[in-house]
Amino acid sequence: MPALARDSGTDRNDLDRADVLREEIRVSGVAIATAILELVVCFHHAVLGDDQGITDTITRLRDLTGSGDYAYYIDIAAFMSDRPALLGSARWIEDESTVRGLWRHLVLACRSALAS
Repeated sequence: MPALARDSGTDRNDLDRADVLREEIRVSGVAIATAILELVVCFHHAVLGDDQGITDTITRLRDLTGSGDYAYYIDIAAFMSDRPALLGSARWIEDESTVRGLWRHLVLACRSALAS
């Protein structure tokens, strides 16, 4: 997963790797790893500005976190993609706008680095 995150927004980020990781995680039974993977995939789509990819990934995250565990990942995905927070019940150490800004800055910094 680290390579997938590192290569977000680049041609090196072949999302077929994400499909392979999804299957490996499914076989291993470590459910939270799937949610982490989807968060990384959402970051990739946010860097690219791929609205449909973001929507699809947030839908998968919603399904994965339906029990309430790690549901704040949906908010993080929304923050990265500059969308309204869907959960709104997460308690952040900083105020929500600061947390949103930090996640969005990460996406924009990656996008800017790739453009140069």
